[in-house]
Amino acid sequence: MESRIQEITAVRITIERPKLARDEKSVQKIFEVLEKCRIPCECMAINIDWLAIVVREAERGKIDGFIGMLEQELSGTRISINGDVMLLYLENGQLTSRRIGLIASSLSLQGVDIRMQRYLRCEDRLVIGVSAEDVDRAHKIVDRILASDYQI
Repeated sequence: MESRIQEITAVRITIERPKLARDEKSVQKIFEVLEKCRIPCECMAINIDWLAIVVREAERGKIDGFIGMLEQELSGTRISINGDVMLLYLENGQLTSRRIGLIASSLSLQGVDIRMQRYLRCEDRLVIGVSAEDVDRAHKIVDRILASDYQI
């Protein structure tokens, strides 16, 4: 099987507000402001009180404008930049739900903290966000899994 793993440097932005996940209009507004600022979102994670988005490092110059506009649109919101994240893009890996589970559990069992993950079935692409310190180890672990052609 031929697989392509690409590494992309990104930035994680966390937007905090009490019960944000239950406020559909606020979440929608966040994505509207991202669109207005022409910032594509690579990955996202949501919890009851926060929404974290990951954007490519190349978009860093637009982040200040996004934060300023969002603070005007949503009062009572705390926005922070949580540092760099490395994204591993796995393409054409014949990704099944079991293979994705194997990758995620292998990374976790070997001490690699998955910050975010996203699977695009129509493109057969898995995006995994890890810290810059863990990216080499994560890349090797995923390479071994994909090279083994492990089928469940």
